[in-house]
Amino acid sequence: MSLFWCSIGFSQPMNDDCSNAIQLCPDETINGNTAGATTVPSDNDICYTPENTIWYKFTTNDVGGGVTVSFDNLIFNPDPTFGQSLQANFFEASGPCLGPYTPMSDCGDSGIDFSISELIVLAPNTTYYIQVSGTSDGAINPSECEFDISISGTGVEKTAPNASINVANATICQGQEEPLNLNILNCDEPTNYEWIYNGTTVFSENENTFSTAELDENGTLELVITCGLVCPLTDTSNSLDLIITPVSAEAGEDQVIDQGEQVSLDGSGIGSPTWTPGTTLTTTTTLSPIANPTNTTTYFLTMENEGCFATDSVTIYVGDIITIYSAFTPNGDNINDKWHIVNSERFPNMEVYIYDRSGQLVFNAVNYTSEDQWWDGTFKGKDLPTSVYYYVIRLNDTEKTEYKGYVNLLR
Repeated sequence: MSLFWCSIGFSQPMNDDCSNAIQLCPDETINGNTAGATTVPSDNDICYTPENTIWYKFTTNDVGGGVTVSFDNLIFNPDPTFGQSLQANFFEASGPCLGPYTPMSDCGDSGIDFSISELIVLAPNTTYYIQVSGTSDGAINPSECEFDISISGTGVEKTAPNASINVANATICQGQEEPLNLNILNCDEPTNYEWIYNGTTVFSENENTFSTAELDENGTLELVITCGLVCPLTDTSNSLDLIITPVSAEAGEDQVIDQGEQVSLDGSGIGSPTWTPGTTLTTTTTLSPIANPTNTTTYFLTMENEGCFATDSVTIYVGDIITIYSAFTPNGDNINDKWHIVNSERFPNMEVYIYDRSGQLVFNAVNYTSEDQWWDGTFKGKDLPTSVYYYVIRLNDTEKTEYKGYVNLLR
């Protein structure tokens, strides 16, 4: 640390106020400075008359006990008009930065390195406040002092967490969820799980929902666990070497054909293909067989690689993609009370617009896939009269298919 002092340009310290007290943690040293600090009426005057105070705080562990706060490497403004002593004490408050204050340490006052310690054993899981002040000590101005502050003792020390991971089978099929066994010691409430794969963070959250199904290449897996919100501690687990067997299946886009037509399926992926059902296919073991279904059919492509499987599906629509009924009877008999569009569940982005004879929009929906979304013949909660209503339906599929027509509402 430099032995030269320059008081020009010091701004107010960030911890000039108790509400901005800096958290102290064991095994950490923080540099502080009273230059530019101010004094407010709420400052604690138990040990001394505060003149330019700055604030720190610490929280005891689950057991409580002894605590020592150390002030080292004190460097004072050498100007003789400034004091040459630093004062400090810590206390318990009735609430965050609220009096009355209960003194919990001896009163520190020194021009050289010093420390302050508890007067009685400190309670567990309790926040205490440290007030540090310069003093004029007979000089014109209160001291401006740069220093290092640290904390130690059984009341704040914590046992480091320990994390380990293992897996029953280190060879994993791509896309498969393989259970990982976690063993975490000395950490009752983990605050973050960071999973690292091949040196890159692939998951980091305060709850562990990491899945091996997200991995697509061989690599080394590690877990970094963080424990505690105040003075958090971390630990890095052992490493797991994983082998990911690649397998994937893409059955292609849904298609529409007329009765009697045929179409080529467009499968892709990693592995050996098998299509089902195979009765209307020219072959079941190539990626692009010819399909000639007589009815709308969903085909499943399964890819196999070294005992690993992946499946995807494609639907070939024969004739109309959807069936639009021309009438419905919303009369409360639970029969045909809502306007159903057959196969609407296959198009989650479907848009439906319904207009009355005057052209007023009386119903619209984006996503018409389930019965609770179907039109019940009302507008703004009131029953509409028997009449003809006009619809516009957009499937929002790759072909931008659109239907226009009318539906009879009968009561």
